Amino acid sequence: MPYDLATMARAKGIRRDITVRPVEPARGPEQDLASLYLAVLKAWAPDAILRGYTGGLTTDAPADQTSAIEEAGNVVTRLIAEFTSGLRGWIVRAEQVHRSRWAAAVKSSTDIDLSMVLSGYEVQETLDVFLDRNVALVRNVSDQARGRIADAVFKGYQERQPAHEVAKEIREATGLARDRSVRIASDQNSKLSAALDRERQAEAGIDLFRWRHSGKLHPRQPHLHRNGNIYDRASGKQVNADGSKMAGETVARGDFPGEQPYCGCRAQAYLPLMGELGI
Repeated sequence: MPYDLATMARAKGIRRDITVRPVEPARGPEQDLASLYLAVLKAWAPDAILRGYTGGLTTDAPADQTSAIEEAGNVVTRLIAEFTSGLRGWIVRAEQVHRSRWAAAVKSSTDIDLSMVLSGYEVQETLDVFLDRNVALVRNVSDQARGRIADAVFKGYQERQPAHEVAKEIREATGLARDRSVRIASDQNSKLSAALDRERQAEAGIDLFRWRHSGKLHPRQPHLHRNGNIYDRASGKQVNADGSKMAGETVARGDFPGEQPYCGCRAQAYLPLMGELGI
């Protein structure tokens, strides 16, 4: 439920600006999400696709591969249903981890215990959007793999390639899909954490955040330059340490911490309590 963390902090006698430590995405959930993605790709195994493949030595064999690809597509449909079910459980666990870490971060910064205040209800819409997005992503990964595999099979017939050559191309196609799945899982795990950061900070009545750069080796230069700056979440405008307006930059929607692909920057909740007191 909504609450005012600044008011709660002042009631405890806190008279300093507060920057809440960031909630870093956990690696375990990232690996579990990747496993869910990879389970869908097992339908595209070369042995199943190439059943009856003759390398163009018979006239009716291509139809066999068409049938095998269609059959694999039906298996994918079932596996995506299993993916969706597994993802629901994954989301519940990921939200619980984030909630616990957010409560711990607030406790560390303010000595305020939010464990009895927080629930999953306030962030349910964000979780639903995440579910729909990832179901669409895994379907897209599978569709891309299907297209590459179909091209490899029918190219094999046209060029009279032996089965082991076509199998190699299928393995390359599924390898690309696996690599993409792992990258997506990493990115989506980080994006969910960033989205939950925004939701939890909004729930706490926190309007400002301090940009914390990820420290990655090859950063986006604008993100690196924003490190330590303070921004208004609603407008994206940079503000002074006391929360007052300044002639700084305005961060565009879609470029907030954690929103760009593979962005590891975090939005640290910021409370300018000294500024509010006029200190």
